[in-house]
Amino acid sequence: MFKKKKEELDYENLNEAILIGKKILKILLVLLILSIIIIAIFLCQQIQIFKIIGNILGVITPFFIGVVIAWLFDPLVTWLTKKKVKRSLATIFVFFLFLFILFLLFRIITPMLYNQINDFVSTLPSLFTTINNFINDIFEKLSSTGIDLSKIEANVYGAIENFSVELTTSLPTTVMNAISGIVSSIGTFVLGIMVGFYLLLDFDNITHILDFIPKKYHHTILAISKRLNGAFRDFVQGTLTIALVVSIVSTIGYAIIGLPSPLLFGIICGITNVIPYIGPWIGGAICVIIGFTISPLVGILAAVVAVIVQQLDNVVLQPVIMGKTMKLHPVTIMIGLLVFGYFFGIIGMILATPIMAGIKIILNYFDEKYDLMQKIKQEGTKEG
Repeated sequence: MFKKKKEELDYENLNEAILIGKKILKILLVLLILSIIIIAIFLCQQIQIFKIIGNILGVITPFFIGVVIAWLFDPLVTWLTKKKVKRSLATIFVFFLFLFILFLLFRIITPMLYNQINDFVSTLPSLFTTINNFINDIFEKLSSTGIDLSKIEANVYGAIENFSVELTTSLPTTVMNAISGIVSSIGTFVLGIMVGFYLLLDFDNITHILDFIPKKYHHTILAISKRLNGAFRDFVQGTLTIALVVSIVSTIGYAIIGLPSPLLFGIICGITNVIPYIGPWIGGAICVIIGFTISPLVGILAAVVAVIVQQLDNVVLQPVIMGKTMKLHPVTIMIGLLVFGYFFGIIGMILATPIMAGIKIILNYFDEKYDLMQKIKQEGTKEG
């Protein structure tokens, strides 16, 4: 009897050791893949391959926009077809709705945003004067203690002056360049919408691309792509929804407390919120700093609004909308942010989470496939 219990304990310990070993192996495999990605990116930068890729992407941008639009709207069109609406009519309806929303955005939001940017730019000189006075008060109080801060003071004032001059001269130009870039890209975007429309009409048949791949790989590619598609769709839709809600709530909150250009700063908070963990703090910090340049009360209220928005995001929006879409450990996300943020900046930080999730989904698929093969092998051995 004792011998049987001992054998059971040994078997349990062995299983536990195998599970731990598999987890360690998976972590090492992820680190290996990340190392390969880092080396590949570094080599691509050295031989300027990204410049070549950028030129190629410039040519295929309309097709890429079309694929993204078709991919995003396919669930809605599919839902309408299940309600016995012809796919062609469903596609036309969805695209008219999409174009109507775009029209409202350009007709209502864009002029308001442009005016608020102009207003904010015009207040920059007085803003930097307020910051200078605030820092001057701090240095005066510290100097009264007998500490020599002349060198630090000169460096700080020099940095603020250089930054203010550069910002006030370059910001209007940057904004105008961005607007002109958007205007010049309208043709590309319109072409992308047309491509998206025709792709969406027959989106189900996009799997015909597999005809160019050997049949033995079809099942694996379809299984992985199905998982990736579901995870990425939920991530993109959830992220955009949360960004929109954060923008709206932030805009309303900052308008109530009297922060200048509330729409501008609300949109900034929504955009920065897309970056995991550090993004919400960046958007909130900008608004709090601007608030304190107006008055201590507005600064404190801006901080309160930022905290409320973050709590709304963490407690309500993330659990309800996102749930456990990506199912990634925070350390994994931070590693992705550091790696892709270092090489690709803000865009890299935004794409870090879905890229890391994609790596995990692919590894999990092959891990499950390996476990299934081992199970079948063990059952075959027992029967034999």
